[in-house]
Amino acid sequence: MAAAAAGLMWGYLRHRGDSRAAWFAIIQAAEWFVINGGATIALRAMRDGLERVGRPEDLDDFMVERITRTRQVVSERTGTDG
Repeated sequence: MAAAAAGLMWGYLRHRGDSRAAWFAIIQAAEWFVINGGATIALRAMRDGLERVGRPEDLDDFMVERITRTRQVVSERTGTDG
């Protein structure tokens, strides 16, 4: 939130002579919010809130899993120890 507030102020100061200064400030605030990870935190909080508010009888039957990133590790063996 601090990044969004700083972006809002910076965007307004940078474009204060323009009639669209407020819009530029809002866009700058959104950019800084996303760049600094604010969107990830906000989305995680929304998802956690939905999972808590969900029907508990449905959640008891299975574990909720989510895949956000995959990683492949390739190792090559030549058959020699050295």
